[in-house]
Amino acid sequence: MDPTATTVNTISVPSLDDFMARVAEKGGKVITSRMTIPGIGYFAYCKDTEGNTFGIMQEDSSAK
Repeated sequence: MDPTATTVNTISVPSLDDFMARVAEKGGKVITSRMTIPGIGYFAYCKDTEGNTFGIMQEDSSAK
C-alpha cells in the first residue's frame, strides 16, 4: 500500500465551466485545466480554501 495515496472526492456539476469560475470566486483554486473523458464528460481538479483537493465533473456522453 502507498502511504501517500489519498482519496479525492468528485462532485457532479451541471456546468464544469460555471463551477470552475465559482470555485475561484469563492477563494478556491482550479488546479488543472478542463479535461475531456471521451464518452463520459468533462473533469477538473480543484482545491478548497483549506487546501483539500476535490474533483468536479460534468457528464456529457457526446464528449470527444
